[in-house]
Amino acid sequence: MPLCCIDDYEVEANRRLLPSAAAYYSSGSCGEETLQLNKQAFQRLRIRPRVLRNVVDRDLSVQVLGRKVHVPIGVAAAAMQKMAHPDGECANARAVGSVGSIYQLSTVSTCSIEEVAEAAPNTIKWFQLYLLKDRDLSEKLIKRAAKAGFTAVVLTVDASTWGVRRA
Repeated sequence: MPLCCIDDYEVEANRRLLPSAAAYYSSGSCGEETLQLNKQAFQRLRIRPRVLRNVVDRDLSVQVLGRKVHVPIGVAAAAMQKMAHPDGECANARAVGSVGSIYQLSTVSTCSIEEVAEAAPNTIKWFQLYLLKDRDLSEKLIKRAAKAGFTAVVLTVDASTWGVRRA
């Protein structure tokens, strides 16, 4: 049976993942208020169809920070991806690059900055950074990302502490 909607993907993920990994990926922190608000926001989105138009020369590409991106949807940072697949963030970065989009590597990744850079040399890569109390470590992470070819830093400013998670 084809996967048609996000609920189908969640069912399939729960079938394939270890229960602990499925619980981690499907949960949020504290009372999961932000998780619920995000789900509600996505439910309000609609694709507005355009009919009776010439679609022979369609182009979804956009310019982002001076780079052409073929698909106007990037992949945001997600932690601990080796819980879902042995290649973790490396596999995700390769897949994103294959469609010409942007990949964000999490500060809390299970593959190193250098491993992701080597695995996906042609992918546009950005590094997501939690500004750590240890500013020297934050600076070292930024320098490693720059040296590895990451072209932007995505600074997470709304997480001053690690969230308390149920999973």
